Amino acid sequence: MTVRESIAAALEAAAREIGAEGELPDLELARARNLDHGDFASSAGMKLARLLRRPPGQIAGELAAAVRLPGAEATAEAAGGYVNFRLTRQWLQRRVGEIVTAGAGYGRSDLGAGEKVQVEFGSTNPTGPLHVGHGRGYILGDALASLLAFTGHQVEREFYVNDQNTQSIKFGLSILARHRGEDPPEGGYQGDYVRELAEAAKSQGIPATEEGLRRFGVQQVVLGFERELARLGIHYDRWFRESEVWASGLGEQAIERLQKAGYLVEREGALWFAPAIADDSAPEDERVVRRSSGEYTYFASDLGYLLSRFEQRGFHRVIEVWGSDHHGYVPRMKSAAQALGIDPDRLVIILNQLVILSEGKMSKRAGRMVTLSELIDRVGPDAVRWFYLSRTADTQMEFDLELATTRNRTNPVFYVQYAHARLRGIERTAAGRSLPAAADLELLQQPWELDLVRQLAQWPDAVVEAARLREPHRTTYFLYEVADRVSTFYEAGNDNGDFRVVVDDPRLTRARLELCRAAQATLQSGLDLLGVAAPDRMDRMED
Repeated sequence: MTVRESIAAALEAAAREIGAEGELPDLELARARNLDHGDFASSAGMKLARLLRRPPGQIAGELAAAVRLPGAEATAEAAGGYVNFRLTRQWLQRRVGEIVTAGAGYGRSDLGAGEKVQVEFGSTNPTGPLHVGHGRGYILGDALASLLAFTGHQVEREFYVNDQNTQSIKFGLSILARHRGEDPPEGGYQGDYVRELAEAAKSQGIPATEEGLRRFGVQQVVLGFERELARLGIHYDRWFRESEVWASGLGEQAIERLQKAGYLVEREGALWFAPAIADDSAPEDERVVRRSSGEYTYFASDLGYLLSRFEQRGFHRVIEVWGSDHHGYVPRMKSAAQALGIDPDRLVIILNQLVILSEGKMSKRAGRMVTLSELIDRVGPDAVRWFYLSRTADTQMEFDLELATTRNRTNPVFYVQYAHARLRGIERTAAGRSLPAAADLELLQQPWELDLVRQLAQWPDAVVEAARLREPHRTTYFLYEVADRVSTFYEAGNDNGDFRVVVDDPRLTRARLELCRAAQATLQSGLDLLGVAAPDRMDRMED
């Protein structure tokens, strides 16, 4: 149980003690915005006023007096209709040792209770290299999968390979045209990589057919994706091909089920999904299951893919990360899940907005793009991952290349990594000294020491919140706050040598070293979730 959960339970018990019966309203316990008001605050007095028929201020006073925390985590005090909670010095001191014992696993929980979850992300059409716009979805999905695994979910990462949709067929025709020494067809792919694929196919004796060259081209592009994503630490448990849906019979099974249930309507030889017919704003391929030509659409493939995941493979929840340009397809897929007898709430779709980069344009078909590989070469994988995760998925972001290569506190990833390296440097400074085996944590009494512990103590709650909301970006904010407090703690010794970590007093050195280890473990835990390195050494920070 996290400290917030402990306080919330004590607050609810206090509400019962002072006469609150039945279902309680949300008492809105949250981190206090102003530290002068403590660490947590609840508007419980106002929330319970109607139920208890007493003034909010009186209720808050009664609650503060009735709160009992067995672990003495915090003290409670009333302020108007609010109840404020302040973490106790004794609890904070004990917490340091607990964090060190947990190590990089600090913050891990069983929130998910073993729920089997698939995170399907990226899944770019395998028709050309990855560009900077693709990177956000890949990194978001990967970090979300790590966060869910860390909080007790049974997670599988999957890439859905569109190997027989319209775009992949155009890709195959483009390779075939280059293979013959011709220009790609209208709407085809014109980049140099298409010509290179055609030459490679010719040298390997691949049959000069659309299907043969498409399969070869898709396979080569997918291998390129694997290599490129490995540079960012992204790996999948499974690469699932669209063609598997039809080879397994799941596509036909899904269509047959919808037909029997009356969800499909035939019009002019085509088979339409009835709930979507009236939506003229949607592309036909998102409403038609089978064209009048007899060809199945990607919507039909997605129907079979739903059965594969929810019924055949037994995932309790599926989380998909899509680009924002697919927003109109979300209600279609939710309706399709419901029509197939799957609770649509079990299908979670996260849309990520565009990424703006001041260099180049990003059109695979025209052969002009800024590739993800170029971005990694320019700023490094850690900066790429951090910056893509530093904003909520639903906000458009601009990737600031200059900031990403700056080596001072304005660059958040550098600042956080530098904090970790500083703490490891202190460890090296203390090496070889004769220090007590156990730390006397009661010696940690300076305000900046306790402020650092106070921030570290919030990590398990921050992890739970990020997992519940499926928002990995919250981790970047939290770690920057930790780095800020590490900086204050470290620099306190610049003006007064008595406040350095390594001092003449072995007992005090040992206590402060334990705090360094707790901060290092927390930073390590958070950086691991983001997929960002936690370096032991770094060059000096620039002014």
